[in-house]
Amino acid sequence: MSDTQNSKCFTVSFIVHQSFTHIGPALESLFANTHTAHHIYVIINSGTSVQIEALRAAYPSVQLIVNHEPKGFASNHNQVMRLAQTSFVALLNDDIRIHPQSLDVLLEYMEDHPEVAVAGPQLLNPNGTPQVSVYSDPTLLRMVYKISGLGRFTQAGSPLRDWLQHRNRGKWVKLESWTENTSARVVPVVKGTAMLVRRQAYEQVGLMDESTRVYGEEVDWHWRFRKHGWQVAIVPDATITHYGTMQKLSTANTLEDRKGILNYFLKHRSLWQQLIIRTTIVVSHMVFAAWFLLWSPQRAHEHYRTALMGAFWHRESTTGHE
Repeated sequence: MSDTQNSKCFTVSFIVHQSFTHIGPALESLFANTHTAHHIYVIINSGTSVQIEALRAAYPSVQLIVNHEPKGFASNHNQVMRLAQTSFVALLNDDIRIHPQSLDVLLEYMEDHPEVAVAGPQLLNPNGTPQVSVYSDPTLLRMVYKISGLGRFTQAGSPLRDWLQHRNRGKWVKLESWTENTSARVVPVVKGTAMLVRRQAYEQVGLMDESTRVYGEEVDWHWRFRKHGWQVAIVPDATITHYGTMQKLSTANTLEDRKGILNYFLKHRSLWQQLIIRTTIVVSHMVFAAWFLLWSPQRAHEHYRTALMGAFWHRESTTGHE
């Protein structure tokens, strides 16, 4: 690694939580396929001392940050962005494989487009097919559709979604996640799995909001960048395989997903829209709780907790990075 002040050098942030299965292969793909000098941080959000020391011994050039207690997605990456001295920071999941020169391509694009605050690659499924890499801004109708449970019928990989897209009926629905990424373009949101971020931009706009632990942080963050005149871009010439898409949203994680949606509306939408989102969360998840009560009390309890969150959760003024 060269001097971190070098303009042709960037900082990398990985997060490891409990499972150390992916971090080794992710690091190997970074070393093998990235030519630009880089300084790597791996945040250990949860792990045993044996796992941590094994990782330290295997990759002595990697700087480990070991949390005393688990933190959220935003809190972890924010730690690295505060430490970074390079012009760009790559925020990466550990369950990825970086393809040849993908991060170099992203870096070159960012250097050639100084108006861009965040650039993301085209994510791929393990079988090589394109994975959703771009999102539209949340709208009231779509979020109600999602929270109500109807969204599962058109989620990525669902038969109905595949049928609509194969028959070009997806053109009726103007969603970024349904749009093929054939060339670099400006978009509302890139998926938080892999993002190259400009330090100048986040120093102006602020770091990611730490109000939630997981899900939706990039949607708020990228909106804030755009509000301040920056752009967000997808660069499909850069490709990264992402394995985490195979994991469905669990009942336990649904609370954080709904909290992320509510947090966005509390920050960026009118009071009447906030009330509709709250009501939809409460009613939908009370119905789900009643449905699961007889045959899965644990899932019923998680839905009940989500309903309570929807009714009573409020943002803490100290957790945002506006």
